[in-house]
Amino acid sequence: MPAMNDWLRDDLLGKERDLCTAITSANPAPAVLKLCAPDAALMFPKMEILSPEDEDALKDAMRAPFHRFDEFETEDMKAHFIGLMGGVVTYKIKASKGKEKYNATASSTWNQGADGEWLLVAHSETQL
Repeated sequence: MPAMNDWLRDDLLGKERDLCTAITSANPAPAVLKLCAPDAALMFPKMEILSPEDEDALKDAMRAPFHRFDEFETEDMKAHFIGLMGGVVTYKIKASKGKEKYNATASSTWNQGADGEWLLVAHSETQL
């Protein structure tokens, strides 16, 4: 039987994969908003900090072609726990669009609510 941390890790990594899928979709804002805590902070290279607190600004910033890639992969995705109710996921991003390459490190902080649902508190990407 898997240990409790294994279930938490799988659940948290699944949420991060959902976030990656949402961010790279044709219309990311609706899916990203569903994953976020109301006061979440989203930090992408060369952009202002985005938050669901200003939903219109977030939707405007995430309009196409926001983070649209021909190819996208993550490497070394790891979950780090802050007690039973919080966690941080770290990983590397390798992506391309035509001849343009995007290489970055990423970090997301998640909080688990009383209902067991993970909500994104902060996401940050640092372009390499």
